[in-house]
Amino acid sequence: MKRFTRLYTELDQTNRTNEKVAALESYFRDAAPADAAWALHFLCGRKVPRAVTSTALREWAAEEAALPAWLLEECYETVGDLAETIALILPKSVGTLALPLHEMVSERLLNLENLPLPARRSLLAQTWRELNADERFVWNKLLTGGFRVGVAQMLVERALASVAGIAQSAMAHRLMGLWKPTEEDFRRLLSGAEDGAGEVAKPYPFFLASPTEDPAALGPIADWQVEWKWDGIRAQVIRRGGEALLWSRGDQMITAEF
Repeated sequence: MKRFTRLYTELDQTNRTNEKVAALESYFRDAAPADAAWALHFLCGRKVPRAVTSTALREWAAEEAALPAWLLEECYETVGDLAETIALILPKSVGTLALPLHEMVSERLLNLENLPLPARRSLLAQTWRELNADERFVWNKLLTGGFRVGVAQMLVERALASVAGIAQSAMAHRLMGLWKPTEEDFRRLLSGAEDGAGEVAKPYPFFLASPTEDPAALGPIADWQVEWKWDGIRAQVIRRGGEALLWSRGDQMITAEF
């Protein structure tokens, strides 16, 4: 959890694309695959079932901080983010909990849903006491389903592709597939060899305006395929192996958006 929190902080504190990609690459190279799998899950915008309502979070956080409910609401209105508000109002802690991310998810986050309400409140309060302020903030984000850190998926794809040593387009296709946040699936995503699925999805290079003054240098005109240059998004439809995929000129798979 500590390493994942550090990644969140690094990503949140910079607007530079190269710095974000470098932070992601460093994390995915160094983190245990079981942790990296869950980090990827959250960075791609996936969530887990929410086990605690916002109302309960407010109530329990106010009790833990020994504050009246109205004061927490005033703080929330000023801060504008419930996860951050709770992280700020709770009593200070040095952060003694050393569970890795995958154990935090399996033993704490996912386990909450299976507990009766009193035990759920007890485990949540225990977790707050064992995390420092930054860790609490990230934990609360995961808990509320509001984990966003200003990183586009294409940056995640770019970082993972660099770590795996494959083309970003192949990594984009892998992430579009059916994978779970497990060590096994994360290792498969990072497999260096481009599998059949990647080849099926691979787009043709986009051909932009030709700089040549001699069109014949591009080959026999009878072999050309020419398209009108309309305004809008330039895209490429790939139909191979029973799949239909749509790629943008920026080398992003945009099938799901359309």
